[in-house]
Formats: sequence, C-alpha cells, structure tokens
Amino acid sequence: MCSTSTATVVVDSQTQVIIDDQPLAPGTPLPDKPGIRVEATYATMSPPRGVPAAATVVFSYAERGAVTSIDPLRVLGQEVTVTADTGLTGVPGGAIGNIVLGDHLDVSGYVDTNSSLLASFIEYLPTPTPRWLLSGYVTAINGSEAMLGPQRVSLAGVTPIDCGAAVAIGQFVEIRADAIAGFTGNSLLDSVTRLACVDPVPLGTPGALGALTGIVGVALSSTSFAFGPYVVSYDDATEFRFGSADDLVPGAALEVDGVFGANLAFAAQGIQFDAPMIRLEGPIAPADVQPGAQGSVTVLGNTVHRAAQLRDEDAIYASGIAQARQVELRGYLDHLGVRWATRARLRGAPDPADSRAGGPVDNVARPLLSVLGLTLDTTGATFEDPAGNAIDADTFFAGALPGASIEQSGSWNGVDTLVGGVVALIAPLDPPAGAGAPRSLIVGTLRGGDHLFADGFD
Repeated sequence: MCSTSTATVVVDSQTQVIIDDQPLAPGTPLPDKPGIRVEATYATMSPPRGVPAAATVVFSYAERGAVTSIDPLRVLGQEVTVTADTGLTGVPGGAIGNIVLGDHLDVSGYVDTNSSLLASFIEYLPTPTPRWLLSGYVTAINGSEAMLGPQRVSLAGVTPIDCGAAVAIGQFVEIRADAIAGFTGNSLLDSVTRLACVDPVPLGTPGALGALTGIVGVALSSTSFAFGPYVVSYDDATEFRFGSADDLVPGAALEVDGVFGANLAFAAQGIQFDAPMIRLEGPIAPADVQPGAQGSVTVLGNTVHRAAQLRDEDAIYASGIAQARQVELRGYLDHLGVRWATRARLRGAPDPADSRAGGPVDNVARPLLSVLGLTLDTTGATFEDPAGNAIDADTFFAGALPGASIEQSGSWNGVDTLVGGVVALIAPLDPPAGAGAPRSLIVGTLRGGDHLFADGFD
C-alpha cells in the first residue's frame, strides 16, 4: 500500500508495478521516494471487498541526465523549480545549491507548457547514468531538429512513435537517449534511442471517477481550463481548497477530483491547489525588483521569488522596472512560507489606496487578521463569500479561521497594514468532497509507502 497526494493506493500480488519503464520484481518493496510521480490504474470499478487494489502502479520521472545550467537550474535544458516541498534524496549536503554543472539528476514532478518542471522529487546520481530521459512539449521544429525549450534534439535517424506523420510543435514527447560526455547547455542531443508522443496526463475511462495532478496549461473560459490533454470544467458545485477559481492561471499546480467525460473532458468535483495560493497587489519602486533567473519582487513587505512556471507578461522579473509602478503578483507558499510567483503584471501607476493581499490566515483577533505577515484591518470593510455574494461580518469571521484563504482589497499604510475596502472569504477549511466510489485512475505524487501485501490489506 502507498499513499499519494490524492489517495491511498492498495497494491496486492496481482498489481503490476513499474518503475521508470522497468517492471518491479514480485515481493520487492515499493520505492521509498516521497514526491515521485505515481499513476495507478484500476481494472474494475466494483471491488469484491470494498477496497480495490490497483491493476497497475507506475512510478516515473520527467527528466534524467546532466545538469546543463545552475542559474537557473536546468536538467537537459529544462528549467527546474525546487521549493521546500521538493523531496531530495542523495543531494550533497541536502541542499540543491550544492549541485554543480555536469552532475546527474533524476527529476520527478509537473511538466509545464513553458518548458519547465516543478520538481516534486529529485535524486542525485553519484555515478553518471548512461541512459537519459527528456520529457516536455515541443516548442519548435528546425529542419531535422526539435526544440524542447532551449534544448536542441536531433531527429536524424529517429522514428517517432505515436506522433502522426511527424513530430509537431505542441506535442508532448518522451525521449530516451544515450548519455553524452561533456554535455552542456549548447549541446545537441543527438543520441536519441527512442522518441514517443505521449499524454502528459494518462487517459481515463468516460463516466469513471478519477484523481489527477498537474499544471494548468491555458485558461479557456471562466469555467474551464486545459490540463494536459483534458479540458477540465468546473461550476458553482465544485469545491476548492487553498485557492479559488480566480487562481486557475497557467502555471498553477493542482489536484483535481472528478469524472471523465467523452472527448477528453473532465468534470471537476473538487480542486485542490498543490500549495496555498497567494495574491498581492501594491506599489513598488525599482529597488524592490531583483531581476534575473533567481529574481524576486518585494511588494507590501512580501518578497516573492521567481518560479520557473512564471508568466511574466511585462518582463518585471526579467528586466526590472524603470520607475515606480503598481504590480500584481499571483503565486503560492511552500511549507516553509517562501513565496513563489507564477504570474506577474503591471497595473499602472503606484496606488497604495488600491492594494490587495490574499492568502492563508495565520491569526484572527477580530476585526484584525494576520495574512502573509500583514495586518488586515476589516474596520469599515464590506464582506463577501467565495461566490462573491455579500455577507455580514459574523458570517465572514465564522469561516475565516486560521488556515482558510481570504483576500482584502483596501488601502495600504505603507508599512504592514491594509484597511477597509472589500474582504472576501476565498476558500474555507473544508477540503473538496472525496469521491464516494472507487476511481479508475489516480495520478499523484508519493507521500509514503509500505511493503506489498498479498491480499491488498495490512
């Protein structure tokens, strides 16, 4: 039995376990690598004793190979975000900062459409691996070369699998290659042994329940978004945790629980963000921006670091600003409280009277709340529920408990307090409703494991 980020998965003697394309010998313990990606599929929707064992459990990586850049961290050209939530195994000194060019890493996690990876697990390989793995979206085709972000891949002599007539921009590919000595960020990957077009999130059975994890690709409408091959729809009945529908922006990491539909549709019953979402808007000066791959922006006293999944449409993190401006940041908190940005944009001239702060509640002392190190003073404010409907103060504070997500749009005092305006309850503490019936497919990351049980029970 193993626990993933979305569910508990039972493994019995009939379960086929695969680790990085290789079958696990019967009786061998499951990998003890918290954070590694897990896919569990089920052969039946009607388990004989109420707790189904998975038919297949696959533990997988997204990248395996040489570190080709340190600032930012890249493995085979793919930029990797490492947070306090990333599981690390074997990394020298237990710190990712000790990795050097040419080191070899296994990386598991969420692949974004912008050629980056939000790492959930990284394993340091003290002996360089002879077999490399590169996964991601094709971003360009130049003659006999494909580009996965900055990484050039030679297609010469390669017979693509399940890619149609030819490899095309936008396809998600999984590439196996032989290691190349002295490989750098400018090198051509010309040792490909296998290239296949695959679905970044596996396909489920229409009508069946499922649980998926991944990264939002594109916000398609006010009620849907692209999630790997799926179009995920949500409505007023969908329950949210650690954020709301307003946080469903490209680059956001999610767990989605719901029902598979026809034509790659997925109806979400519950959506849980991988980490508590944050929202900040306020005035900044040029000195508040530290541009670059390891850049940061300080707004309303909060320093928010650049994640590789950042959509920086006004190049704030890339180039800085020349004069004082109003900035809006969206992102998340890791478990150590480090702030990470997944979206940044300018909002005109600086205006402290039109500031905003949203995130999980730390403390409540009515009418004050502590959020993101700020004091939110609700004196004179109006209140809203998660749907944007007006509520009274008593109803708001009944739900604004420590851990719940709230947001205040009000006036900033230039130091540490917002006051007045509108205060909204974004996501209460109640988690998304769990599926009442067995799921046909579970995709998540490993939380913990145990040895295999012959009958699926311990």
